Amino acid sequence: MFESLKRAISGEPTDRRAELLAERVRVLEGLEQRRSMLEEKRRTRVEALFPDGPVPGAGAGRFPDLDPFNFEEAEEQSWLVAVAQRIIDGFPGSEALLSQLDATFRGFSDANHYRVVEGGPWDRLLGWRDAALRAWDVERDVPLYLSSSGGARVLGCKEPFVVLDHMALAGLDDDEARFVLATTLGHVFFGNLRIFAFHRLMEVLDKMPSMSGLIARGLGMLPAIGNTISRGIELARSVNDQMIRKTNLVVGLRQHLLCDRLAVLALGDAAPAERYFVRLVLGAAAAGDEQVAAAHRRLVEQGRSLHERLIEGKIDLHMLSIVGPTAAFAAYRAFKLGEWLEDDRSARIARGLYVTRTRLYEYRRTHRALEDEIRFLEGRVLELHERLAKVDEELRGLDAAAAAAAAADVAPEPEPASPPPAPPAAS
Repeated sequence: MFESLKRAISGEPTDRRAELLAERVRVLEGLEQRRSMLEEKRRTRVEALFPDGPVPGAGAGRFPDLDPFNFEEAEEQSWLVAVAQRIIDGFPGSEALLSQLDATFRGFSDANHYRVVEGGPWDRLLGWRDAALRAWDVERDVPLYLSSSGGARVLGCKEPFVVLDHMALAGLDDDEARFVLATTLGHVFFGNLRIFAFHRLMEVLDKMPSMSGLIARGLGMLPAIGNTISRGIELARSVNDQMIRKTNLVVGLRQHLLCDRLAVLALGDAAPAERYFVRLVLGAAAAGDEQVAAAHRRLVEQGRSLHERLIEGKIDLHMLSIVGPTAAFAAYRAFKLGEWLEDDRSARIARGLYVTRTRLYEYRRTHRALEDEIRFLEGRVLELHERLAKVDEELRGLDAAAAAAAAADVAPEPEPASPPPAPPAAS
């Protein structure tokens, strides 16, 4: 930085790309150092947290006091969640505004969708819902609605509810439908619902840009909270393109992977999930166990190939999600679920060897110094990731500008004008 400032003052030419590449190296070195420190401290915590034997009452499809900690991934996969959460937590008036959005979507569902009730059509969904929530030890009522489009989704933050596409369910057998419901309910277990709700708010404002200023001014007239929410909307609009929009899509895909694992845990069988992934891409075209199994194997290989390209940096997950924001990512989910089922953590949880919410709370309470160190390192890693993303974005901009300039330099020269016709010969 000092060298850059010195060259700027002296008027010497600077090579911004070289500076960025050097900074990128420094950021990566800092990331590697702090990753190592963080993983060591996390390892210390994990070794102390896991029980010597199965959790009492675990087994037969029940996992008492199960904590999302058991599904925790490396920071490379989870840092975007922290970035999005930090933006939303700093959004003025977010709680009041998201509560209003919750009520609006719930009212819309009551006005347009069918609420599943005991004794009515599709009431078996209620029993499947309760069984899944009991398996994860989640005690809350989650209303179910059926619609004629839109797929499966969870709406609401403090009082979430599920909307399912009954046309899609009609093409599935009962076990496959149970998997769809369980993997959708998994979002309630893992949380991050505020991220999805915040993004839906941005979508609403995007659809009526001419009204957003009026809405902001109207909110500004509300006593006490109105001005705060109005400023929050403007802030949200400014950061949406930078992080929230792409983060929501990536977080959504990441959460699908976690929810698939949780659903299989509740069902105790991965076969319905495997069949469902095939149905997503082939529908009724896949008939018979052998054909479905062959198609699933092919999906897994496709997902494996995609994963390798992601790891090598040949594909940007942001762009992949933005190109297909509503895509099911069946092949990638099939591969990641198979990978999880081969992981030792999956087998441990199935045997009842997992970290409980109570144990994690007590450990964090009695080991505050270690938890503070972990939180500090997580924050530093998050900052370095954000800086790396900014450096990479500026590098891509420089490369694009250089490519455009090069294309302009090699533009074909205009063809010379044809010589004027010769005058007629003298007679």
